[in-house]
Amino acid sequence: MATVEMVLKDDDGRVIGTREMELDLQSGSFHDIEGAVEAFRKQALPQLEADLLKDKQRRLRDEKRGAGDPTEPA
Repeated sequence: MATVEMVLKDDDGRVIGTREMELDLQSGSFHDIEGAVEAFRKQALPQLEADLLKDKQRRLRDEKRGAGDPTEPA
């Protein structure tokens, strides 16, 4: 199995989220690799989108409350 580690950062280099996922390459054939990558995309992209949306929501909430710099980590 291969492991993919993702670190999502904002424009200023602050970490928004991290994830580690395994790719089941089975026999390692081209077909198996393509299937593993497709399964990874279907699982990882929604999670990354959710992380981005949560971060934006947190920043907007903090900004609305007047909590100093909205780019500071919570």
